[in-house]
Amino acid sequence: MKKYGLQLRINSQQQKQRQQKKPIVLPTAPGFGVDDDEDDVEMEIARHAAKNRALKEVEEKHKQALEEDPSAFDYDGVYDEMKQNIARPVVQDRTERKSKYIERLMQKAKQRQMEQEIIYEKRLVKERTKEDHLFQDKEKFVTGAYRKKLEEQQKWMEEERLRQLREERDDVTKKSVTDFYFQLDKNVAFGAEGGASSKVELKDVKAETLTHNAPGSAAASGKDASKDIQSEVLTDIAQVAAESSNTVASVAVPDPVPATTENKQPSEELQIKQHFKRSGDALAAARERYLARKKAKEY
Repeated sequence: MKKYGLQLRINSQQQKQRQQKKPIVLPTAPGFGVDDDEDDVEMEIARHAAKNRALKEVEEKHKQALEEDPSAFDYDGVYDEMKQNIARPVVQDRTERKSKYIERLMQKAKQRQMEQEIIYEKRLVKERTKEDHLFQDKEKFVTGAYRKKLEEQQKWMEEERLRQLREERDDVTKKSVTDFYFQLDKNVAFGAEGGASSKVELKDVKAETLTHNAPGSAAASGKDASKDIQSEVLTDIAQVAAESSNTVASVAVPDPVPATTENKQPSEELQIKQHFKRSGDALAAARERYLARKKAKEY
């Protein structure tokens, strides 16, 4: 069969390639492609299986999280708690400020009101005493509320008196050196933890001084000599502490004395003052001895 028109030469390779090309496959009509439907069903089953597997994993993780923390998914509760934690410090700060100033003002106002009522009652008592001769033959009545008010005033006055006594006792400006010496046996700086401990420490210090003063020992050097001086000072201080503890114990629990010999013995205050004077003199003497020994060592 002849072809008309321009005829071009075709190589043998190109001709083979054209022959090897696949034929065009037309789409099948609906109702015919059975193999494609089976493939779609298998894909759908696999997709559902993967979805179920993922849901099971999510449920397992959910259960595990609830076992570790029951409130893991309580988002509303956590949000409310966060808001409460933010608002609570502000409320506490307001209440603390209110209690810090208002309560003091209320206490002062109550104290002034009570003082004014007591002054008014005293004034009424004075006026009543002046007019007692006019109403001697008449009956006097006191109500329960008025009696309760008088009892409260008496109680408040007693509390105020005790409070003033405590303030005067604890006032540092009114204390003297005798209070320092009185508490000397309780001072930890001097190594005092009680009567027994002071005696034990005194024995230990004496033993140390004996070992330091022993001939042929290593205490012949300058450092050991300074330790010897310090131990001697500690012995003096321990002796003073022991004496003060013994005298305080004797003053705190006095022996019963007959009435005839009561005037002969000095008073407790005089004994305490004399003891404090002796302890102060002993401390001063110990300090002087220490300074003298120090100067002798230097020369």
